[in-house]
Amino acid sequence: MTNPHLTTFLESLKTDIIHSMQAKGKYTTGQTEQQIIIDTDGDSGQLQLPGYLQILETGRGATSLNAMPGSPPMIDRIKQWCQAKGIPDKAAWAIKRSIDKRGFPGTPGILSEPLSEANINRRLNPVVNSIIAELVD
Repeated sequence: MTNPHLTTFLESLKTDIIHSMQAKGKYTTGQTEQQIIIDTDGDSGQLQLPGYLQILETGRGATSLNAMPGSPPMIDRIKQWCQAKGIPDKAAWAIKRSIDKRGFPGTPGILSEPLSEANINRRLNPVVNSIIAELVD
């Protein structure tokens, strides 16, 4: 049986990451929210994040020669983003070429702020206090 306190803690971190993305203008389609998964098994749990969230924070360089295509391919992700932003589909190829040529800067804080030690402690303290209250009762 999954510990409800652990689930509460992980849900609060997931919410913080989503709010961070919204505050920094990186929340468009809601697809990323669906890819942030809480995986619990008894008294252990994980917050699983899509790898590209780290790229949103740190940025990426130009595409190297013979680069392996992503899954889904970058052009498909750019087309989805364009559609969500109301940008014409044909602009997706120009955006892809620009990223291939120059890369793009990251947006510091998308992950580092919600996953900072200070925020984790802030979210963990009420959970620990609830566990202590249950043990004392």
